[in-house]
Amino acid sequence: MTALTTFLLLVIVFGLLALVLFWAFGIDRRAVPDYTGDDFGLLTEVTAVPTPEAAAVLAKRLRTAGIKVTVVHRGGLHRLMVFPADVPDAKLLLREHG
Repeated sequence: MTALTTFLLLVIVFGLLALVLFWAFGIDRRAVPDYTGDDFGLLTEVTAVPTPEAAAVLAKRLRTAGIKVTVVHRGGLHRLMVFPADVPDAKLLLREHG
């Protein structure tokens, strides 16, 4: 093999490797993370209460119904956060029990 053939073979191999890596990792188009603490990803707030005791009671009620809930203390309130698919059921359950 001549030096030119070896060089062309290396260029082709590295070119294919570059294409595979670009296809696999590409340009990262994900949103920039929110480090302010106000972004809870997929979770949606269903209610906010002023005391941790009230939040614990409501969270227990939702968990008993099979709804995954997260309590977040933010801005002087305790916010109950659930996944978007559970929002209607959670709001209905919280409204029924006043």
